[in-house]
Amino acid sequence: MNNEIDATASKDMAANTNYNNVFDVCIVGAGPAGLATLSALHSPYSLEGGTMTESQKERALKYLKLLPKKSICVVDQAAGWMESWQTNFDTLSIEYLRSPALAHPDMFDPNALLSYAVRHGREEELLESGCGDMKKLFALGQSQIGLWKLPSTRLFVDFCLDLAKSLSHCFIGETLVTEINHLNDIRGKKERFRLALSNGMNIYATAVVLAVGAAGHPIVPTCIQRCPRVHHWTSLSTFTKRKEGINCPVMVVGGGLTAVQVALKQLNIAEKATSDSIGLGPQVILVSKRPLVEKHFDINVEWFDLRKANKCISDFYHHPMGKRSQALKEARRGGSVPPMYMMQLVQAEQDGRLLCLVGDIESDAYKTSNSPTTRVRVHHRASPKRNVDKPHHLNDTFNAVSLLQVKEIIVACGVHPDCKKPRSLTAMVHSKWPIQVESGLPCVTQDLRWKEGLDLFVVGSLGSLNIGPDAGNLMGIRRAAQIVANALGSRSWLRGSVLANPFEALEWSSDDDSIQSDEEADDYRVYKELLDVPSSTDDTDVESFSDSSTLTASGLVRLAPHASAPHH
Repeated sequence: MNNEIDATASKDMAANTNYNNVFDVCIVGAGPAGLATLSALHSPYSLEGGTMTESQKERALKYLKLLPKKSICVVDQAAGWMESWQTNFDTLSIEYLRSPALAHPDMFDPNALLSYAVRHGREEELLESGCGDMKKLFALGQSQIGLWKLPSTRLFVDFCLDLAKSLSHCFIGETLVTEINHLNDIRGKKERFRLALSNGMNIYATAVVLAVGAAGHPIVPTCIQRCPRVHHWTSLSTFTKRKEGINCPVMVVGGGLTAVQVALKQLNIAEKATSDSIGLGPQVILVSKRPLVEKHFDINVEWFDLRKANKCISDFYHHPMGKRSQALKEARRGGSVPPMYMMQLVQAEQDGRLLCLVGDIESDAYKTSNSPTTRVRVHHRASPKRNVDKPHHLNDTFNAVSLLQVKEIIVACGVHPDCKKPRSLTAMVHSKWPIQVESGLPCVTQDLRWKEGLDLFVVGSLGSLNIGPDAGNLMGIRRAAQIVANALGSRSWLRGSVLANPFEALEWSSDDDSIQSDEEADDYRVYKELLDVPSSTDDTDVESFSDSSTLTASGLVRLAPHASAPHH
């Protein structure tokens, strides 16, 4: 069977396992999703939402001393936390995140990033982008204390590194997971998975969490696939230096935020190469198939509103699995551009450094003879004059054709997800545990297990069909990390102790008006154990209990005859 190995492999594991590499959980991926999962697994409870009373928090702190700590390892191809994530941000010179300060990997304190900035005197690295002033969000207390400000990239990375240092784990970097096998119990131990690493190590874990992002293929329009000078934006640094000396614009293809960031990055490069770029014509041509859409976030703001988020999630879950991929596309609507980036585009257009075209690239793009450039024909809307108030609004008629000569074409059109992409980790997992796939995304269970009964979980974009359109964003990552932590029982101890009904011992049948003295004594002993209160309950204790209970003061005094009645 797929979830077993043969007897020889079992004996090999029993004989050669070094229990220094045996863990409760192995997280594959050291980006924000992996860090949020690590934080959720180590957070015994959360301050988010105010779901626990002060007395419950006090009891929780007492029980924490008795709880066993989970042993967790993190595996990543990079040498440290957040390196791959930071590389992409550095490639595009992104100074500020699109997500607000309330979206971060600390699963214990929702205000942690804001607190970190204040504690280190870095409040100036929180940008007021205007999203907190939106009518739908302004009423929330979060916007009043700065949680809707945008953190700088440097602040966010430093916060994440500081968080990672505070969480117990074993980090195994500069290696890849090449194989995952599911094992039977060996010698009564709890090993369930064996992960083979490219450095020759074997890791054994009871549960595995994949936080690697969705594998897929970059979207390249068919009309330019045969053009020799087409590059994906992730290889930006490799070809930019090679073409610096050519006085010819770069074409960027795409209609979302990444395409805009690539265009602005290319403008900065051109400015550094030319002392006076104004008057020389556009250095960058941005071609999008539809007008750019100006929005603070890629998805509807209701997904971020605590008052409405649960309804959004519920509506998404009501779609059958086969239609959720379409719901994801409709929610994102092809991407959007925040106002602060749109302002930069408008300024660059006014300066003549940038040309924005809305239209289609025709299929006769070709290399110019004896020239290191490419000539491209674009069928686009004529007179792309922009309205100052709504700079992304253009007319809807494709009535002009431009023959453009460019030195490079940079594609930033997104990615087609494909969890069965050859040589990817998810393809290997799917070969061992085949499941339904919709639009390239795995149909995981509601608790984000790859397959029912298998403690192999996914977080991030891989869980989009069960998390929703924000699965790859920091807010969705937080929700996914909490789901996985709950599935692994990280907070199950709360139900049996801290969050248990402290008045359950006080219940008696309505037709039993007389309680025997022995029964009263037994009930009272249980009552004291549950609440962990001193034997001599004073007036304050009784009053605090009665405030959160539907029982009357006389009912409490009946079980505790020596306690004074609360004062009202």
